[in-house]
Amino acid sequence: MLRFILIVALVVILFVVLIQLLAKYNVISYKMRISIGIALLVFSIGIGIFTHNQDKNEAHLIQLTQTFLQGKALQCQVGTKTLEVSNKTFNFISGTLTLMGKEESEYKHMTIPLKACNTKES
Repeated sequence: MLRFILIVALVVILFVVLIQLLAKYNVISYKMRISIGIALLVFSIGIGIFTHNQDKNEAHLIQLTQTFLQGKALQCQVGTKTLEVSNKTFNFISGTLTLMGKEESEYKHMTIPLKACNTKES
């Protein structure tokens, strides 16, 4: 995340320096500079909103993973059915963030994406 922010900051700084040089040599007008500045501002706000949403989704998935690995039950929506899953009947696959039914359970070979689950309401 920090690396991404540094790269974006570096690109923005280089872009601003380029615009200043072009303006100094009268290649672009003052109005064009203002337009580019507004476009950069809108682009930055868009990146901020996207990053915020990604962080929120990642935090939710981490919380679901920890809850499942602690042995607590999750409620998962599979098609039209709502299943209660726990680590007694499902294995957690960390590479794909999925839950796969254990061989000895009734859910053998069933795969559920973790994002289709929520914590069980007590």
